[in-house]
Amino acid sequence: RSAKRARLDWAGRVAMLPPDDARTLAARLVCFGFDGLEVNAHCARMLDLGCGAVILFARNVESPAQVARLCAEMKRRVSPRKLLVMVDQEGGRVARFKEPHFTAIPSAETVGNAADAANAARVVGDVVGKECRAVNVDMTLAPVVDVNTNPQNVVIGNRAFGTTPNAVGVTASAFVRACQSRGVAACAKHWPGHGDTTDDTHAATAITKHGLKRLRVVEIPPFVDAVKAGVASVLVAHVQVPGMENSTTSESPPPASTSAAVVGYLRERVGFGGVVMSDDMEMDALANLPGGIGQCAVDGLNATIDLFLACHTEQTQLEIIDALRSAIENDATGETRCYAANAEERLRVLADAFVDGADAAEANAYKLECSVLEGTTREVVGNPEDARRVRDACGTSPRL
Repeated sequence: RSAKRARLDWAGRVAMLPPDDARTLAARLVCFGFDGLEVNAHCARMLDLGCGAVILFARNVESPAQVARLCAEMKRRVSPRKLLVMVDQEGGRVARFKEPHFTAIPSAETVGNAADAANAARVVGDVVGKECRAVNVDMTLAPVVDVNTNPQNVVIGNRAFGTTPNAVGVTASAFVRACQSRGVAACAKHWPGHGDTTDDTHAATAITKHGLKRLRVVEIPPFVDAVKAGVASVLVAHVQVPGMENSTTSESPPPASTSAAVVGYLRERVGFGGVVMSDDMEMDALANLPGGIGQCAVDGLNATIDLFLACHTEQTQLEIIDALRSAIENDATGETRCYAANAEERLRVLADAFVDGADAAEANAYKLECSVLEGTTREVVGNPEDARRVRDACGTSPRL
């Protein structure tokens, strides 16, 4: 879809707002995480509030059949609306689905170092998409499209496909096309580039110090390639990028995830009209900002962020929902309410393309449960043939 077609007319959307109250609309824009292998009280409360998405971690994974059933139960609880289920399945050190139940996926660096890196990425993207869809996961938060130009970078490193924008762009685009051909949405991250930072936004404020001229040459091109490949979503980092800000003051620039200038560049200059999401709002990079995490979410919404990740605590999830609700209810101009309506619409478009409903999810779960009884689960996920394909394409063991 072109950015022009995907862009919505804010004024026109006011009269088309859904009948949901402001808190439900706010909840639609939150992706929550929880502890446990089944739908527990925390999970149920967030689903009943109307959260639009959920993210799984290793803490939610016991076996393929269990994951498929968990996702099916969550989707049934919110039916007939759709629930976006996502996971970080990059490969290497960031993989929630692991051996022996799933195919081992190598790091992006290993994929990028293959003799035919684009083909290796196609194979890996195909296997990731196949296995995610088999267990009712609708999106993988991959590929990383950061360019690994700083050897001191502690957060990206071997999560990147390479050290040049062309290598990263070609390889990431191949992954996107292959994964999405399996019906699983991909997500390019971490806009506008986290490859040349020395700090980790999980633990501290990170700054990309380059000016826009350098960013246009190194950091931004792989995102342009991913958008041209049709990537369904883009994740925005909490990095500060003074080179993209319009202000000339000496004030500390806002994190990219709350910056109208940084997100606006992605929307208007790169032309991305799909779902834009924040990185986890519980990262320490946001912890001490004025107004707290709730205000960061409001600023992000006004910067046209569509979905806010809150991966761990219910308290934070509720703080974000309540802050967004208040901003929508108390919006004198109607602009924030329009941003929220547009965000919900972009999420709906993504759901129509990639998110399975409850019936399909339950059929998938039943198929996997039958395969357990029949001893044929590896024909569905963790297939030795898929493992061989990955090894052959990458030219090395995916354990490395």
